[in-house]
Amino acid sequence: MKKTLLMSVLAAALALQALPANAWKLWDDFKASNIEAARVVDYSDARRITTSEGQSYALFFALVANDRTAFAALSDWTEKNLSAGDITKTLPSWLWGQTRAGDRNAWGVIDTNNAADSDMWIAWCYLEAGRLWSKSEYTAKGRAMLELLKKEVRDVENLGKVILPGRVGFEDKNGTVKLNPSYYPLFILRRFALEDAYWTDVYDGSLRMLIRSAPSGFAPEWARFTNQGRLVAPDSTDYTEGSYNAIRTYMWAGMMSPEDPGRFSLVERFQPMVEATRKLNFPPEKVNVVTADAEAPGPAYFGACLLSLLGNDRTAGLIRTVLTAEGVNKDRYYGNVLVLYGLGFDEGRFLFDRDGRLVIRMEEAEK
Repeated sequence: MKKTLLMSVLAAALALQALPANAWKLWDDFKASNIEAARVVDYSDARRITTSEGQSYALFFALVANDRTAFAALSDWTEKNLSAGDITKTLPSWLWGQTRAGDRNAWGVIDTNNAADSDMWIAWCYLEAGRLWSKSEYTAKGRAMLELLKKEVRDVENLGKVILPGRVGFEDKNGTVKLNPSYYPLFILRRFALEDAYWTDVYDGSLRMLIRSAPSGFAPEWARFTNQGRLVAPDSTDYTEGSYNAIRTYMWAGMMSPEDPGRFSLVERFQPMVEATRKLNFPPEKVNVVTADAEAPGPAYFGACLLSLLGNDRTAGLIRTVLTAEGVNKDRYYGNVLVLYGLGFDEGRFLFDRDGRLVIRMEEAEK
């Protein structure tokens, strides 16, 4: 069985290397609309900001499309502008843009805090680019980032090891931690564990956190846990509501390998969200995670995050039709990246194996 899996992964890697760059139309459209000189621009913000999140997602799409030129350029820009020139020593600052209104020459880091989810995606992309493209320099960067990320891990009693969302602002003197469930794609932690067994415990703690933070079956925007691992009762909108942040939580869960037992636990827990989506035809824009009251349907791109859980039912068909017709919108950076993830996975362009490695399906490679 292990030999068969290994041969499958190796075959997929060879197929990926054979793919031409720019083989993915949605990726081409995204590059044309949202990437300027190797930085992903969020035009919905007057400062024309770039976030480490945007850079990390674009690196992933470039990897899937075998777009080595774009990957290298995105990597270089990120390291130079967000990591003070060396990503092996400094995790990326999360926010970059116009630092003084009206001054065309005033550009730089706006907030030096990091975003752990973006750091995880970037490290994963480096590890996989190193593996798939036989680039030892990428592997080295990924491994160095894992060591930096360890400094952001906290071991919460009765919960386990979890990564703080950033260096500053997510723990208090009593040991209470504030976490964002959408920050933890578990397949990434599976991949990290191939490099260092330390990350297996972080996977386990993150899985517990995801399940405990959604007792009603809906993921919240944010969740707090005491130093004893108990969920703090939601007491404000950040904690009672699931919306634009939380929507990603369902997509990451659905993208996990069926061979990963953690996927079954999460899919079972999130069934109420799946049913709410079927009832409204699209995921709700906002849901109260305490009462399970769901509002009107959210933007169409929310649907991209539920495709991996809906399967081939009528609701999924409607979402696919709408998203395919809409395509990429320059002023909708966040919606664009969710659509690339959701449709890319739904179309079979990529998947993650039991250990969190990227696999390109052979039928896509042959087109």
